[in-house]
Amino acid sequence: MQITLSQNLSYCFGVKRTLTLVEELLAKNPDKMFYMLGEVVHNEHVINDLKAKGLQVVYDLDQVEDSGTVIIQSHGAPREIFEVLKTRNIDYIDATCPMVEVIHKKIRRIEEQGYFPVIIGQRGHDEVRGIAGQVKDALIFGRPEEVTGDHFVGREKVGVVVQSTFIRTEALAVLEKIKKLVPEVKFENTICRPTTERQSEVKRIAGKYDCIVIIGSKSSANTNHLFYLASGTESCVYLVDEPESIPNLHIPPDSTVFIASGASTPMSLIEQVVSALTQGDQSP
Repeated sequence: MQITLSQNLSYCFGVKRTLTLVEELLAKNPDKMFYMLGEVVHNEHVINDLKAKGLQVVYDLDQVEDSGTVIIQSHGAPREIFEVLKTRNIDYIDATCPMVEVIHKKIRRIEEQGYFPVIIGQRGHDEVRGIAGQVKDALIFGRPEEVTGDHFVGREKVGVVVQSTFIRTEALAVLEKIKKLVPEVKFENTICRPTTERQSEVKRIAGKYDCIVIIGSKSSANTNHLFYLASGTESCVYLVDEPESIPNLHIPPDSTVFIASGASTPMSLIEQVVSALTQGDQSP
């Protein structure tokens, strides 16, 4: 088996930055209670490791004791969350990814300039909720067929931003549908550079290898997007979230295999999956 590794493996800048911050806080303050509002990254292995080190993962501020410290996850949070934290005088650390913060600033500026805010992204995703929570109201679309004229009755100007990990071609398809319905559309391409690089690489190599293995959590949007982009080609494509699943994959021993990963996948997991593939290749 010939294995080729992606040039864009493991954590992106934003995830690495947040995890380093959380790890240092837990190590230096063993007696202090730290709460992560939502999952710092969408990867079960990472979350379980942080929980074992003392981090409390909560999804509602009612679960937080006033004496604790809340860490805002890398996906960001709505402005109302910060208002509640300040009202209750709870210490907090904002670990929002800088690239997501850019989107927050852009959508607030869109609203200030008189455009109605539109978000292209996955409805219900933590990042999208955080972006929408920066303005009074916003429309959210994930697919072109969701865009109808009823959404834009009386709206002459809209401003559009994109979830940082969304698929570019999908975003542009939604944008074109909006442009047909609204006289003036201001578009901000806020898909982050690491996402673009990973997606471009997978699209470029799809079909050139016998198999493509995407390593990451099934709850990770950017991981699922890579799987989607790699699928539908002559390559067999697998999304793997643990090395134990490798024996169940149908990869012939003489295959060429390309390994890619989501932006929230730890390198230790990638190494375990590659090891499992190599060991399977050596099995009689």
